[in-house]
Amino acid sequence: MTELVRVLWRQRALVAVLVRRELNARYRASVLGFVWSLLNPLLLLAVYAVVFTYIFDPRFPGGDPYPLFLFSGLLPWLFFSGTVLDASVTLIDNGPLLAKVMCPPEIFPAVTVTSHFVHHLLALPVLVAALAAAALAGAHPFPATLWLLPLALVPWLLLAGGASLAVSALSARYRDLRDLVGHLLNLLFFASPIIYSLDGLAVPSWLERVLRLNPMAAPVELYRDVVFSGVVPGPRLWLVAAAVGLVGWGAGALVFARLRDTLVESV
Repeated sequence: MTELVRVLWRQRALVAVLVRRELNARYRASVLGFVWSLLNPLLLLAVYAVVFTYIFDPRFPGGDPYPLFLFSGLLPWLFFSGTVLDASVTLIDNGPLLAKVMCPPEIFPAVTVTSHFVHHLLALPVLVAALAAAALAGAHPFPATLWLLPLALVPWLLLAGGASLAVSALSARYRDLRDLVGHLLNLLFFASPIIYSLDGLAVPSWLERVLRLNPMAAPVELYRDVVFSGVVPGPRLWLVAAAVGLVGWGAGALVFARLRDTLVESV
């Protein structure tokens, strides 16, 4: 795992170049370019606001206003799930570059994580503006804990990094995994407290215990406490979220290290 970190640090300039290439390629043919990084989350929030204010009344527990509650849990999930989905094809798509130039394979999952993290950072002003608008309208107090957001992002970065390492290596070796990743992410989405809160959830006690054991629950609740609820998470939540992130990173790095020597042949 330490060798992986050293490789990524030595290749940081190449990672930066490839991230820039990835971001430019995403918006190369669009008229608005990087403005879509702001428009996409803004349109997403607008849709949720209309649907859950005028059309659909959610019957599961959540904060008020519900569109902001949902959006604050959805933003980190979109970062994580988008990263993992792209990681399932990153080594395969970059197979010629990996084979001909002999790039360290670690850099491609790193590029995937970094590019999606940039998109997440570009979406945060939309969340902050929505929170400010809700505070001005008296619908929800502005969270004074927003300054803790960089710390709340650390478990998500570790999870996304570990999952990307494992999924990219396993997908290069076992091509069927690419088709399963999306379905597994859908299952994990509904098992995580993103569209609902675990407090007051009307489910059987055994199912509530299972949902609370979901490792994604702590990072979701940590992020939402900081950016929506405006409460300082307790030490236990910080520790659990940090442990989940570190275990996820370590497991992903271990899987990648085991398969690293066969990746060029696999792609």
